[in-house]
Amino acid sequence: MNQDLIQYLQKQVASTDDRLKHFTYGPNGEKYPNRFLYVKLREYISDFVEKKSTNRMVIIPGFRGVGKTTLMAQICSEFRKKDFQVLFLSVEDLRNYFDVGINEIIAAYEKIIGEDLESVKKPILIFFDEVQTDPKWATTLKSIFERTNNVFLCATGSAAIILQSTPNIARRAVFEPMTPMCFGEFQMIKNKIYPTPGLKSKIRQAIYFSETAQEAYGKLSSLGSEVNSYWSKIDRHDIKKYLSYGTFPFALTMPDEISIYNSISLLLEKIIKQDMPTLGSFDQDTLGAVKRILFAIAENDVTSLSNLADKFNINRLTIANIFDVLEKAELLVKIPPHGSNMTIANKPNKYLFMSPAIRMSFFYFTGNENTYLTRQGKLLEDSIGAHLYREFILRSDGLIRYDSAQGGADFILQIGNSKKIVIEVSLGSKDKKQVINTMQKIKSNYGIIFSNTELKFDVETNIVFVPLDYYFLM
Repeated sequence: MNQDLIQYLQKQVASTDDRLKHFTYGPNGEKYPNRFLYVKLREYISDFVEKKSTNRMVIIPGFRGVGKTTLMAQICSEFRKKDFQVLFLSVEDLRNYFDVGINEIIAAYEKIIGEDLESVKKPILIFFDEVQTDPKWATTLKSIFERTNNVFLCATGSAAIILQSTPNIARRAVFEPMTPMCFGEFQMIKNKIYPTPGLKSKIRQAIYFSETAQEAYGKLSSLGSEVNSYWSKIDRHDIKKYLSYGTFPFALTMPDEISIYNSISLLLEKIIKQDMPTLGSFDQDTLGAVKRILFAIAENDVTSLSNLADKFNINRLTIANIFDVLEKAELLVKIPPHGSNMTIANKPNKYLFMSPAIRMSFFYFTGNENTYLTRQGKLLEDSIGAHLYREFILRSDGLIRYDSAQGGADFILQIGNSKKIVIEVSLGSKDKKQVINTMQKIKSNYGIIFSNTELKFDVETNIVFVPLDYYFLM
């Protein structure tokens, strides 16, 4: 047994409270607020402790910077105060220090507590951060799960850990993806303005699950007073702040924009240098070009792989692999063109950023952030693309495409096998041409235009104009 590892773990266990405080309190002593997922995770653990549920393993995938570590630390702090035995560790740090995996960590922990996990009588809560750094994480967690019923496991990692999961662990674990903050979370954390209970679900149901456009309009109309009541508390300048950086929780604790965008830049460096090599095989020259490729996407999100290959002098297959990995890491959302395999073969994919703050960070460092007014439409498109990804792709409830033809719509949302909704995005007044063109082509159920407009229904075209006040509450 590695004695240095045991001593390190002993120090980590002894300093648990101080480490938790580091992740749950800001530099000025302010307590970080809880995100929506906090309540759900607490329920899983409470049900485990009270033997109400057999769910004993929760895995939280998501890309860096969305608050996974803070979430785990907040939960640990709550249950530490209730005198539960808690182990809170970064697998990434331990691998950097000792080049060990979760199996060795657990063996050392058993030496410290003086008994095997099978023998423990009181519940133990084990929290592992960044598990994807251990190539054997899935099989090891499965093994721990099967050894005892008295241990609750919670693990965070890059979004791609879902793809690395074995069928065995997929059957045993509950996956709760953590995505960048929605506007409601942003307001809750920044201004302590809490969402109206049930309103998000009602808006979502009206927009995406109505039988007809007229039904969607009627349902949205009935929610108008609740929507207006919420917005009466909101400073509308917060929309710009939200789209510029407010999807990242850490941004709300920072003193200025340069600190925020420096942090986003460092976050991208970590994804490129630490996460990408675990998801694909790239040499250092290729990794060195990734940021410049991302900037090219920030400037123009529909770019053919051949053009990028020529521009950066990188093999087209390697460019395709880069995008595949960035999509797996959930840094980018891929929106394929709509059509049959034959018609889309030569059409490029559209790539949006999972957080509009990433696109904005490129504008900031190139001195283009003052063009916010001309670029805010792209930031909103990132936001809505990420929203559709969260609501439909992650839930395996639908597909997202775009119309690659000249004058085609931003999104085609397919729900189930047959329902299709054409969606257009704008921060200004928007005409109907693009939506009409695409609706006629694909025989959609109805069209939605999200824009700065009043709520209205166009009977002739079967399009509902949905104000952004409604969108931001989903």
